[in-house]
Amino acid sequence: MGNLRAVLLVLFASSMALICSVHATCQDSTVFYWGADRGRYIGSDTVELMLNKSGGTGIKSNVFYMYGSISFSIKLPSGNSAGTVATFYLSSYGDTHDEIDYEFLGNVTNEPYTIHTNIYTQGYGKREIQFKPWFDPTDGYHTYTIFWNFYEVVWIVDGKPIRVYRKHQGYDYPDAQPMKAYASFWNADDWATQKGRVKTDWSLAPFKAMVQNYKDDACKCTQNDQSCVDRCSVKNENNWWTKDKYQKLSPTQKEEMDRIRANYMIYDFCADPKRFNGTVPQECSLAQY
Repeated sequence: MGNLRAVLLVLFASSMALICSVHATCQDSTVFYWGADRGRYIGSDTVELMLNKSGGTGIKSNVFYMYGSISFSIKLPSGNSAGTVATFYLSSYGDTHDEIDYEFLGNVTNEPYTIHTNIYTQGYGKREIQFKPWFDPTDGYHTYTIFWNFYEVVWIVDGKPIRVYRKHQGYDYPDAQPMKAYASFWNADDWATQKGRVKTDWSLAPFKAMVQNYKDDACKCTQNDQSCVDRCSVKNENNWWTKDKYQKLSPTQKEEMDRIRANYMIYDFCADPKRFNGTVPQECSLAQY
């Protein structure tokens, strides 16, 4: 599709608006930051991320972002993918970095992947929520979107919101550090599959995850650029993500997310007091959507 603009169904606000999203070709907008000898671009818009016993592969965007909508379409390897992890995430740099994650944890044949989500603020994470997919993530490409503005972060899968992290006064939120977009494929068999009990079967290598259709309808920045942070936060017609209708989910979206959480959520850090010495973090009592 080259550098043509494409239409992205954001299905995010009360109006369920159609947003015109810039189609950022993978080859023009990303660079391999590790494993370049294993990964490859296929045409302008598809990346093959390969994992073998010597290592994995990762790409990152050429620019930083501060608010907006960023997405990749990903096809995960079929069969026994135990021990492998494919990712799509946003992250700033440093020990006090902000980060918004999707991680796709592999499994043995005929067992489902785990969609693992997390968010870091000022270097602190431990906010994991996990889902079993309601679709087969190996049967074709599925679109994973991170929507991020001054009010909330939303994880969206094939147009359906699955998680929200809202901004609350007095609590850390990713509102001051521009982040780059990343996609990677690596081995994590010490924890990824059944808490590390099932290891990667290297006789099946190489494993391949496919990434395409990179879209970034977002505010572009350079690192540590406070003027950009301010510019991306101001309400104007160019910053569509600052409009009032993007401050929260619509009732329909809330209903859809509740259904997904009720049927497919398998772990929520807010329901795991044993992990936090008998009590959950105080932020768990705050409204998230």
